[in-house]
Amino acid sequence: MKYLKFLISPVFMGVLFVVFAVAMAVATFLENDFGSAAAYSMVYNTHWFELILLLLAVNLVGQLIVFKLFKKKRLPGALFHLAFIVMIIGAGITRYFDGRDLSISGRERSRVCAFE
Repeated sequence: MKYLKFLISPVFMGVLFVVFAVAMAVATFLENDFGSAAAYSMVYNTHWFELILLLLAVNLVGQLIVFKLFKKKRLPGALFHLAFIVMIIGAGITRYFDGRDLSISGRERSRVCAFE
């Protein structure tokens, strides 16, 4: 029970977000310096990165339950948490059932979209 309380605590969520942000930053620098293959092999396609996403999803579901976010007064908070849960589930479905890498290719330093 002690581990479950920690698993769904806001403190653990904060730690997970910091680790996730650092991993994404490292992957960005790896991709910039060594290419996409290096970033995927060292960060994105690793089990520890998947574990972080799984723990984030479990923590979000736990916080929905513990803080009783499904009451009418707290519905915006529930929708916020559910949005992230849906994004993580969508990422998992895309990764494990679709299998295609859907990245945008183009020339470097070219504008994709500009609002002026």
